[in-house]
Amino acid sequence: MKEPFILFIHPQGYNWLSKDIDITRIANIMPPYGLLMLSSYLEKRNIKNEILDLYAYPEKKEDILKKIKELSPTHIGITCTTSSFFDGLEIAKMVKENFKEIEVIFGGVHPTSIYERILKNFKEIDYIVVGEGEETIHQLLTFEDKEKVKGIALRKDGKVLFTGRRNLIEDLDALPFPAYHKLKNFPEKYLLPIFNYPRSPSTTFLTSRGCPFNCSYCDRSVFGPTFRAHSSDYLIEHLKFLKSSYRIRHINIYDDNFLLDKNRVLEFCEKILKEDLKITFNCIGRANHLDDEVLKNLKKAGCWMINIGVESGDEELLKPHRAKPEIEKIKEIVRKIKENGIRVKGLFMMGIPGETRETIEKTIRFALENPFDDLNVTKFTPFPGTPVYEKIKEYGEFKEDWALM
Repeated sequence: MKEPFILFIHPQGYNWLSKDIDITRIANIMPPYGLLMLSSYLEKRNIKNEILDLYAYPEKKEDILKKIKELSPTHIGITCTTSSFFDGLEIAKMVKENFKEIEVIFGGVHPTSIYERILKNFKEIDYIVVGEGEETIHQLLTFEDKEKVKGIALRKDGKVLFTGRRNLIEDLDALPFPAYHKLKNFPEKYLLPIFNYPRSPSTTFLTSRGCPFNCSYCDRSVFGPTFRAHSSDYLIEHLKFLKSSYRIRHINIYDDNFLLDKNRVLEFCEKILKEDLKITFNCIGRANHLDDEVLKNLKKAGCWMINIGVESGDEELLKPHRAKPEIEKIKEIVRKIKENGIRVKGLFMMGIPGETRETIEKTIRFALENPFDDLNVTKFTPFPGTPVYEKIKEYGEFKEDWALM
């Protein structure tokens, strides 16, 4: 049996407006964090792997084929969202047409959510990693009997076989730091979204996994409904590593629920100050997880901006879709964030089922009447894996075009 060697690929994806005027890569190229974690996990276990980040460095078909031929991997691992799935599929087709011996593995939120449909319809994909991927990908590469690997979907006798969910990793501190060294020109090439950082070099940072809430528009299929977090000691060592190895001066904490555990947040802030890290950071939070004590400590530790999920200025519209909308609480917390000298970004969503001209106007008024420094407005999208996806047709007509989602 040939020694396993996996080439991880982050697909380029496309801006739906035009392939020629895609401005997203000018000011928003974030490292493929999930692949970095898989890579470091395998590296620690002496499994050869490389990362090809086509989002940061788009390449022509012939150049991708040339690179695959040079590296000669046994497996290709492709991560994708709903909108980048077809780009990943094109790579899979290209691999199968030119290197039939290479097995193709898909993972990420989209394949996890609808693995059966994907394997039924796209023969170019051999396996799908369902859910959290570190130990699953390791076993998939090293076990001869694939049916004994928990957390994968594959074909058997013309039917899709799912081996069952793997238990989630309880001790996140057992994981190695992401394999940043596998990225070309990290961190210089990897720019956070514009207006999201006061200084550079900067990068994304994850401190926890999982979400205990059940918002209708959020996909929790990969990390599950259980909140699991790194210890503050692990996080401080990670920050020290980023500073010493890559001169990182600002981090964008991308957790869904960084602020969920108040004591953990306070301990994290305390240790940043104790170690005199002199690092700034952003985070995302819910208004009901913030109070004066937390805000004061966040500011002291270097918090530069907090993103607050608002979605809509109409509380009645939100009630069927999100626990505790608390619009008045959001107003109060936005004001307190500003009083503590921290920037605040409002995260809004248009087109939630039930939306009307009046609710949109209410949201616009809410955005303008409160002291947000920045606004992020997206359109409601019922992605596969979200609770609302299962019943979206109850609300009206739905054209499921993954490339446009």
